[in-house]
Amino acid sequence: MDDAVENAELVRRIAARDPEARDAEATLCHRFGPRAQLYGRKHLRDEDRARDLAQTVMLAVLEAARAGRVEDGRLIDRFVLGACRNVALRMRDLDSRAEPTDAAELDVMAFAPTSEPMDAGALSRCLSELEPRGRMVVHLSFTEGRSAEEIAVELTTTAGNVRVLRHRAMAQLRLCMDGHGEAVR
Repeated sequence: MDDAVENAELVRRIAARDPEARDAEATLCHRFGPRAQLYGRKHLRDEDRARDLAQTVMLAVLEAARAGRVEDGRLIDRFVLGACRNVALRMRDLDSRAEPTDAAELDVMAFAPTSEPMDAGALSRCLSELEPRGRMVVHLSFTEGRSAEEIAVELTTTAGNVRVLRHRAMAQLRLCMDGHGEAVR
């Protein structure tokens, strides 16, 4: 019997959930699992990731066959190849997002303290110029180290509103401090 015809029969048994469906599923996995793993080794270049890909692909193929979503069982090899491509693409995409950024690429100076001393009197004057809610958000955020959610509960507002208040207050403080403690309106 031709491979394509055998594959179509396996898919038909799986979709029909006949008594031999489990055997058909095992045969399909034994037939295409190694191919999926080989695809993973070639495109992901890691044995563990290749096994993950093969397992994910075969699970997707079996679920599609059980649900009757495989239109032509004779073309199941193409279905498996398409699933391999899609899963490998998603795995590479997730891997690229998870890679840490090299410290040399970070703008560390944006977070480094300035070398000139801060004028405490100017900071005090600038803080006093803030509206009361903004001043409270800055105090709770930076003096008490509270999160936006905790501040939101205390001020009976939303965490998003707290972040907006903090952003605006910090922008006003920066402008004021750049003017050396003179209120900027």
